Amino acid sequence: MDFALPGVRRIGLTGGIGCGKSTALAYFGDCGATTFEADAEVRRLLREDAGVREAVVAAFGEPVRAPDGAIDRAALAHIVFHSASQLARLEAILHPRVRKAWQDLLESPKGWVVVEIPLLFENDLQSLFDCTICLFVGQKTQTTRLRDRGLSLSQIELRRSRQWPLARKMESADTVFVNEGSTDHLRSQVEDFLKLSL
Repeated sequence: MDFALPGVRRIGLTGGIGCGKSTALAYFGDCGATTFEADAEVRRLLREDAGVREAVVAAFGEPVRAPDGAIDRAALAHIVFHSASQLARLEAILHPRVRKAWQDLLESPKGWVVVEIPLLFENDLQSLFDCTICLFVGQKTQTTRLRDRGLSLSQIELRRSRQWPLARKMESADTVFVNEGSTDHLRSQVEDFLKLSL
């Protein structure tokens, strides 16, 4: 399905961890959007950008460098999710680069753009978008999904503690997608939103 939208539309997509942001973003792409996933850009920078890798090692030490020279993301996560100050150090390295990438995309003539940003509201970025969408799942579903990814309960709680509660994100968003059902149900919410809102 392709939606012909006039001008440039800027949609900010957010939600808690394990809520299905990447899946929803893919459905927007299927409908013709140019999409950007902040977490994917972080992974790309850590994997491909030598300057970022060296800055991360300089900030956090050789233990975060894997034997092949890449960043050991598990070791890095262990450091930053146990310390707000260490997380802030990592964000100071990554966030300006990630933000420049999606802002360049918003400013280019690419029709309509959906940008997935986990900390969209926490970083007060909502004014840069025409519309914001929050993905929601209940805490039990969220925990199950994250446990299936291999996270422990303590790791899940640490990650939750670094973001606003989902209820607060939902109150701040223009639209909420509930992702408790099937993937088809989520896809239908994306398509219905586009039909009704754009």
